[in-house]
Amino acid sequence: MRVADIIGAAGREALSRKERGILRTAVTAFVSAVLGGVITAAAIFAGVIGIGEGSGDVTIREIPGGGNIETRFGQGLSVQQIYEESGPGVVSVDVASGELGPGGGSGFVLDEEGHVVTNQHVVEGAGEVSVRFSNGVRRQAEVVGEDPSTDIALLKVEAPESMLRPLALGDSDSVEVGDPVVAIGNPLNVGLSVTTGIVSGLDRPIKAPNNYTIDGAIQTDAAISSGNSGGPLLDARGAVIGVNSQVASAGAQGVAQGVGFAVPSNTVKNVVKQLITEGEVEHGYIGVRMFTLGVDEIAAYTGLSKEELADRYDLPPDGAIVSEVVRGGPAYRAGIRGGPEREVRGIPVPMGDVITEVEGREVVSPDDVIEVVNSYRPGETMRMEVVTPGEEPREVQLVVAPQPDEV
Repeated sequence: MRVADIIGAAGREALSRKERGILRTAVTAFVSAVLGGVITAAAIFAGVIGIGEGSGDVTIREIPGGGNIETRFGQGLSVQQIYEESGPGVVSVDVASGELGPGGGSGFVLDEEGHVVTNQHVVEGAGEVSVRFSNGVRRQAEVVGEDPSTDIALLKVEAPESMLRPLALGDSDSVEVGDPVVAIGNPLNVGLSVTTGIVSGLDRPIKAPNNYTIDGAIQTDAAISSGNSGGPLLDARGAVIGVNSQVASAGAQGVAQGVGFAVPSNTVKNVVKQLITEGEVEHGYIGVRMFTLGVDEIAAYTGLSKEELADRYDLPPDGAIVSEVVRGGPAYRAGIRGGPEREVRGIPVPMGDVITEVEGREVVSPDDVIEVVNSYRPGETMRMEVVTPGEEPREVQLVVAPQPDEV
């Protein structure tokens, strides 16, 4: 959950003691791909993408751009049409493990070579994996690769071409809040099911199986239950815009209703490309924890102007605040540091270095840093402008490192 979501109801008033405790916990969370996330710099092509270097020709169906533009102009498919067209490409994933016992989830056919996309947490630790098609036929599956940092896994099955109905991947960057969506999967192992809803939020950070953060998740109110994990979230054209992965927790009250999250399809494209060609996914890492609110957002939630923040707390008008730096990591070696907390209208804010620019791009919130870091591979050099509260801006350079296995 974003800190913004936690304090939103309190508006500009001071937080309660309970809310402060929640906020303090959120402050120390690792933020997205700053510690490691999917590389999302690949270009979007019309038609298909060839990604079979060294592994034979593999083609992924793709619908570029446009998002749900047809629906915005009243030309989208009906739910029944989407289900009839895409349902045969959705599969149930069954898992057997000596340690964990039986389990499973959902998935979908990616290409005519028999690759199937699902969640990494569905197959984690699996001894055997099988795929059950919509016609009831089951096939054993090989795990091609797993990426716990994005919760995506790729399977491969041997099946006749008539059973392989690849789904097209859409452009998740073109999705808008309010767009209609359809989720297909096997919830609670009751059989292939379809639910509908809308995109109710974008750019949500969610926790990955290895405790890193998956950035840019799509929030939906389409009903998602246990067993839907790994299944597709489709737009009104029947294109996959996300992989259904999580539902929000309401703490002691159980599962929050109508708050589900899907890993965006543009993340999936890049992950499966690397899994097919290399068998693993490389993630960049700079080793910082950042406060979830940017300086601009702190001003909005506290009711202070940017001038007041600058006068009272020596904060620049915009930027992402570093709360902690991993000793020995790239950011640490570049001289970036966190800082002690100070109360800002009831919000405990770390007064560490503030990242104001990354590669010449202005930083307003941590998401801006995350987006750039996501596009870098280990070994590449990154330039940042950093402000220590009360001092002049300085430029630093750091070499992106490989991501550790888990936080």
